[in-house]
Formats: sequence, structure tokens, C-alpha cells
Amino acid sequence: MSLSPQSVSITVDTPEGFHDLPLHLPPDVLDAALWELAERIWPGGTEFQRETTAIVYSDLTTALTADDVLHAAVALYETEDGAASTAHLLVRAQAVEPEAPEVVAASFQETLSFEEHRNVARVDLPCGPAVLSLHATETEGEAVLPALEFAQVELYVPAPVRGWLIVLALTTPCFADLPRYTGILRQIGESLVVRPAEQADEPPKTPAAGDVRAVFG
Repeated sequence: MSLSPQSVSITVDTPEGFHDLPLHLPPDVLDAALWELAERIWPGGTEFQRETTAIVYSDLTTALTADDVLHAAVALYETEDGAASTAHLLVRAQAVEPEAPEVVAASFQETLSFEEHRNVARVDLPCGPAVLSLHATETEGEAVLPALEFAQVELYVPAPVRGWLIVLALTTPCFADLPRYTGILRQIGESLVVRPAEQADEPPKTPAAGDVRAVFG
């Protein structure tokens, strides 16, 4: 059976401070949605700041839509010392063997555990078992731009829809804020609802409070 991300529908709730990117919108309404996003990011900013932000996220939105990303958001916070803290959230659907969620979760937990410099733990979400992973990554530098280091927290969630794995990835260059973002990703994972795409118009059931264990302190 041929599977594609269009076969599943997801719902997630992002906390205050997150701004959803307008993915999968028709071209005739995308520009207006990007401008609204820029105004939310820069409520007291200049026209130049809002215009630049809209242009940057226009290119990003186009690339993510082409890459079959289901959901994306940018987080912007202010730290106690007044500095900016930012992170990006991406949600994808990955085809896997149509095994029971417990089997898929155990398989990914074992596989990821063999990778160096990666912390991996099992967590339980309202929608079922999941694997929480934490590691650092680095972008390659160029002649003008230096290499950049990022921390990445990921949730691997075997979907109730057999044959699908939902991957929530939160990436930040702000290592000092990693505990906060780890907690936020667990919070987002608790809100995750996955259904077959043909049921997308049905109102989702409110998930019960989940038992998500503290993992990385």
C-alpha cells in the first residue's frame, strides 16, 4: 500500500510564544498570511522588520511545504537578561512497518540508543508510547558564514494509524534554554492527535492527561 503524508491528519497545540507557519495554503492567500505572521512576530517593529521577516518565511514556507512537512512553527521568547531565545518546530509523518505502536517505539528506542552523543528515553503520551531523543548538531560553515551548533529535541510517536510514525523536532541554538524547550516539546506531544485523513473534518477527542516522565532533568 502506497503511503504518503496526505494519508494522516494531525492536530497539535503550541503554547504562547509560538507562531505557526502558514503551510499548505493556496498562493492567493499565502502572502496575506505571511504578513499577518510578521506582524505577530514584530508587533512593535518597523515596516522593514516585518517585510524582511515575511520574505524570509515565504522562502522557508515554500521549502517546508515541498518537503511534506505537516506542521511548522517558530518560537520567540525573551530571557531573564533581556536576550532573545528562539526555536523552530517541525512535525513530519514517516512511513514505517505497520506494527503495533509498542513495537515501533521499542524499535526506534533501541536504534537511536546506538547513536553516539544522543540521550534517548521512552515516554508515554495520551496518544500512546513515544521515544524522546536529545542531541546536538552542527551546520557546515561556508566562506563567509561560520558553522553553527544547535540542540535538537525529538519525539518519535508511533501513530494510532498503523504504518505511520509522527516525528516532532524542536531545534534551538540556545543551549541554556534547552530544559525549557524539552518541557515544551513534551507539552506539545501531549496535545498530539493523529487520525486518518478522511476523518480530518471530524472534531478530535480531547486527549486525557498523560503520564510523561521527566527525562532530562
